Amino acid sequence: MDSITTQPKQRLKAKKHKYLVRTTAQMAVYFIGLLSLYTLCTTALSPATSYRHQQHNLLELSWSNQNLYSIPVELDQRLQVLDLSNNAIEQLNVLNLKALEKLDLSYNHLSFIEKEAFKDLIHLESINLAMNLLDSNVINNSNAFQNLYGLKHLDISLNNLDDSAVGLYIHNATALEQLSLTGNSLTRLTPSLFANNRNLVNIDMENNNILVVDEGTFEFLEKLSALNLARNNLIHVCDFQLHQVTFLNLSRNSIEFFFTNRNEQMYLLEILDLSYNNLVYFPIVPTRNRLKYLHLQYNKLGALGLEISISEAKELHRNINQNIEIHNKDNSTDLNLLTLHYIDLSANNLKDFSLTSLGKLSFLEVLNLSTNCLQNVSYGIKTEINQTEVSHFSLPSLHYINLQNNDIEYLPKMFFNFFPKLKTLVLSQNHIKLCVGKVQLPTDSCVSFREIHSLRNLDLGENGIKAIVSNNFAGTHLVSLNLSGNQNIFLGTGALKYFQGSLKSLSIANIKASTLNASTPCMTRPRTLNISFNRFEDLPESFRCSPLKVLDLRNNNFTSLNFLLKDMPQDLEFMYISDNPYNCCNTKWLRVLYEKHVSVVDLDRAKCKHKYGIYKSIHFLQNHTIQCQRESFQNGSNIVWILIPCLIFILVVVVLVKLIFAKASHIV
Repeated sequence: MDSITTQPKQRLKAKKHKYLVRTTAQMAVYFIGLLSLYTLCTTALSPATSYRHQQHNLLELSWSNQNLYSIPVELDQRLQVLDLSNNAIEQLNVLNLKALEKLDLSYNHLSFIEKEAFKDLIHLESINLAMNLLDSNVINNSNAFQNLYGLKHLDISLNNLDDSAVGLYIHNATALEQLSLTGNSLTRLTPSLFANNRNLVNIDMENNNILVVDEGTFEFLEKLSALNLARNNLIHVCDFQLHQVTFLNLSRNSIEFFFTNRNEQMYLLEILDLSYNNLVYFPIVPTRNRLKYLHLQYNKLGALGLEISISEAKELHRNINQNIEIHNKDNSTDLNLLTLHYIDLSANNLKDFSLTSLGKLSFLEVLNLSTNCLQNVSYGIKTEINQTEVSHFSLPSLHYINLQNNDIEYLPKMFFNFFPKLKTLVLSQNHIKLCVGKVQLPTDSCVSFREIHSLRNLDLGENGIKAIVSNNFAGTHLVSLNLSGNQNIFLGTGALKYFQGSLKSLSIANIKASTLNASTPCMTRPRTLNISFNRFEDLPESFRCSPLKVLDLRNNNFTSLNFLLKDMPQDLEFMYISDNPYNCCNTKWLRVLYEKHVSVVDLDRAKCKHKYGIYKSIHFLQNHTIQCQRESFQNGSNIVWILIPCLIFILVVVVLVKLIFAKASHIV
């Protein structure tokens, strides 16, 4: 009887299984069909893209960082670019890659190159052999370069090569345009070194031990445009004659003077870097030039003043070239800097800067005099100057001046007249004294920024300024103002009122403020606000209406940022909030920042405090919810322990009342 009843069940189960298998198979067929159709359509719609991608993979191959000890065999003959850098290859044998154009073997242990290694590489244009052991087997290895007549780019830097070794490697590279020899052991450059490389455009010999450059070494290289001799041991340049070079880097040598003999030939030099040297005299550049960028930072210029440094340079130039007469006595013309756009004189020994010393530089746009010993900015040899003379010496294109980190207390009253288009003035880390009183006119004993219509960016950080009153900036439409580091500064009534319609960036960091003057107007334009390193407990009302994008609140006394719940700037993108004593369990504002997709840049460094009874603990703000959940649980547990006795008491009372009524009814 049992067997009869189980048979229908088994048949039903088998039918269900068969139906499930059939359905699954049909779905698989449909899926495979759709996938095939998609692949077919994709291939049909973009055959060119697929072909190009395939060709790209065939033409370029990288074996970089594969711990190879030899070059892989059976490489595709169609390869055009082969990267074998950062391996341990010691030997280079014959390469049968006739289509190869670029080969990178840098950062290997290569010490032996077979003579015919490059024989078949008729299209090879670029080889990078930097950081190998090419100072071994130099004669044998250099023979491999005999057939590379089409080579245009060669990097053999960091191989400890001396003058003769370099000469052997590049002797037959007649088509060479780019040559890198950095970090080798060159000591003396002679005309024979590049005798066969007349097509050179760029030579980089930084960080060698070059002491001497013989006359005629580079002059015949008519296509030479960029020459880098930085980080060597050159002492002087007596007669600069490279009229074809546009970029010359002589930084980080020991150069004491740079002179060019007077001639009428046009020099194409546009960028001259003489930074980090021992220059005592101002460089004398070619009479006719196109110089735009002059880097003189970190030298010894101006120990006796800029004008004296210039005049001494000219006198020394006369002594060295006694047969050459210098007629013009005007400083700027003698310097031949009339086309200059940028000059960096930072980190020298300048004690005095004359407004007339760089006169007639009508194209000068940027002047950097930071980190000197400037105590005085003067009119030069004159104690007074009139408006006509100002226009004669003014710099009409100058828009940026950096006077940071000097000892300046005041600026001449006609300072801004010399720079009619000045937009950015950096005066941080000085001892600037702002004019006080009702009139607020500039004098030669204080500084006023009244009616400086061109000025847009002003940095007065760390000047020891004690107060700013409303008239200091009347008529000036600043976009950016830095007052940071002026500790205990007093922002008087209306001190910022002139910036309401223009100021977009304000920094009052590290002024030891806990509040702002109640009369400070609402700043409706700032996009960037920095109030870090102060004592604020809440965002000042003056900035609640600001359309901020960047807000820096670091290192204050904020326990929460609940002002964001009510006055959240709609355009806020970035915040810095670390080093504040936040309450771990008062962080609704943090959720708001998440929801508004505001980037809290230093959230991983922000911490909060948690207090439970007499215990205090510090946690990372990112993990604050864990501790608060514990607190909620503990608080809930305490309530339960209080409620349980109460409930038991009520229950006992109810039971007793019922018992009393029950007895009373029974008696009745």
